[in-house]
Amino acid sequence: MKGNRVFIAVIVIISITIVLTGCESGNVFGEGPDVIPMIPTVSAAPVDKQAKLVDSGPVYGGTLTLPTTRVDSLHPFKTSDRYVNCIFLFIYEPLFAHISEKQYEPWLVDEYSHTGFTVWNFKLKKDVKFHNGRELTSYDVRYTLKELEKSDSPFYDTAFVKNVNEFNIISSSQFEITLDKPDINFVRKLIFPVLQQNYEEGNDVTGTGPYRFDSMSDDRLKLVRYYDWWFGKPYLDSIVFRVYEEGQMLNAFQDNETDVAFVRNVDFSKYQYRTDIDFRVFQSNESHFLYVNPDSLFGQFNRQKALFRYVAYRLSDLNVGQVQFFDEYSQDPVDIDGFREELIRSGLVYDEEENRFTLYNRELDKILIAVPYQDIPKLHTANFLVNILGDAGIEAEVVTVNKNSYKRELRSGKYDLSPVSDELKPWESLNDTLKRIQQDLGYGREDSFILPLYRNQQAVLFRNNIRGEKNATYWNPYQGFYLWYKPVLNEGR
Repeated sequence: MKGNRVFIAVIVIISITIVLTGCESGNVFGEGPDVIPMIPTVSAAPVDKQAKLVDSGPVYGGTLTLPTTRVDSLHPFKTSDRYVNCIFLFIYEPLFAHISEKQYEPWLVDEYSHTGFTVWNFKLKKDVKFHNGRELTSYDVRYTLKELEKSDSPFYDTAFVKNVNEFNIISSSQFEITLDKPDINFVRKLIFPVLQQNYEEGNDVTGTGPYRFDSMSDDRLKLVRYYDWWFGKPYLDSIVFRVYEEGQMLNAFQDNETDVAFVRNVDFSKYQYRTDIDFRVFQSNESHFLYVNPDSLFGQFNRQKALFRYVAYRLSDLNVGQVQFFDEYSQDPVDIDGFREELIRSGLVYDEEENRFTLYNRELDKILIAVPYQDIPKLHTANFLVNILGDAGIEAEVVTVNKNSYKRELRSGKYDLSPVSDELKPWESLNDTLKRIQQDLGYGREDSFILPLYRNQQAVLFRNNIRGEKNATYWNPYQGFYLWYKPVLNEGR
């Protein structure tokens, strides 16, 4: 499969289209009479006296102010902080851009092909230059892979490099990667930032992206427009990241110190009528699953399937606030009667008068649901399971266990079910995530079952005079500001 030469203006560094409302005075965000003051408290009541600014298109100039935490590293593979990682989204670019949940497009790559998903050939785009003026080459990609292999970054797949058998440089712009094992999802792992060969942390914060490193102090970091960016002229003059503790960021936004804020675990309807701000809800990678002991009552495949279908039907009863369910695992739900029928077909006996299941003439053991001590989200899910199983005629009980011994307790086989949680990774399919939960994280045995339940939702708050489509995602909260740039690009920019 040969990738087309695509110029889709959506990237992990969507800064190309974060644009400011222009004003003749040249004021930036947070300054000047054109800025609508922030209402200090969040209210569900409409703000009648102020209207939202009309988003009429991009303009050049201005400074965007974003929150961050204290910078732990200026190397994109060494930071473990999600806010600091967002800084690098503006400085560096990937070989492939993560467009949507299941869509990855060539970015620094111009053309690519593969043979049996084992031998992959790539051609880099022309005239891509680092911020020091040096042209991007295949040698930089090879160097980056070596750096990635040495890291334990939580934001990029570092394990796939072990599957690389050979990296052959064909020319300065062409290279070939041969894998030990075929990998159909190989390109979705190439979303890491490409470094310049012989990168030196702290001295050489040099990427190919639309903004280059300018300065850093204890309380802020500044990026400025890179005029020689291969894609075109970025709209913003500069981006300033101000340093806060995470708990201070919303207050900083309310005090007009930043232009963007992140919120989670709140009632997003509170923001519905705000005219001084805009907000976008997105699916988080914070996800919740259900572990099923293969030796339990529901370890039998037909019963496990019936449980999954019944849980899918009742998920709307799981009142966990702002969530997004795994719809692909809820395609064939069954109601309580359907659930009972499937259990009967599996060999259980149902007493309608008593609303109780038995195994022939033997009482069923109580279903034990393990929950780590003081883990409120998991406890909430466990109580939900107790209720829906009880409705169907199966007695269940929640048992709290020590957090430190939680996984060991599950592997012991003493418990039938347990809510578990993990984070989705951009380079993984959902099935890959389920396998990792079973194996790498050590929940139960490898033959245990994992049911996807739901994903948390988060939101990004924007000051009203930021323009463009605001389609935040868990892998890039700033992604989605690209639609204003596409017409410019299509005109041959």
